[in-house]
Amino acid sequence: MSAAMKIFAFVGDSGTGKTRLIAALVPELRRRGISVSVIKHCAHGFDLGSEDKDSSRFLRAGAEGVAVVAPGRWAVVKKAGRSLRVSDFAREHFPEAEVVLVEGGRKEKNLKKIEVLRRGFSEKTKSPDRELIAVVADFEAVGKVPIFRPSEVGPIADRLVGGPR
Repeated sequence: MSAAMKIFAFVGDSGTGKTRLIAALVPELRRRGISVSVIKHCAHGFDLGSEDKDSSRFLRAGAEGVAVVAPGRWAVVKKAGRSLRVSDFAREHFPEAEVVLVEGGRKEKNLKKIEVLRRGFSEKTKSPDRELIAVVADFEAVGKVPIFRPSEVGPIADRLVGGPR
């Protein structure tokens, strides 16, 4: 496990651009030689495929876990007896990552957060000041932390990990 792992949650209402921003940050961080993993936090649950897929049928039948294995990738879904903190999950399942970007995780305490705002969807931050390290907005916003435009991927990466390597 990397003691230097940095974990950042990208929070904001649905439709604000969190996925698009994270998808742009991953190659920027990789270009800098940083190993990066992503966790999609699904507060309302998820399935590994639609209800008619075999993996979902196995879980409904009572399997404790299901794995899907294909050339070059795999996925595992396990029933959890307890809720895991996103940061604990990251350290356990992505020990090689220097940076873990979390989409979601607003309610997890003590996680550094970047709030994504979008005019007409969400225009005010909801994160606690002590956890908020930046805001990304598609409009002129003001605040106590640095504010970036969604297109400022390089400067956002600098905020997360320091200047380019």
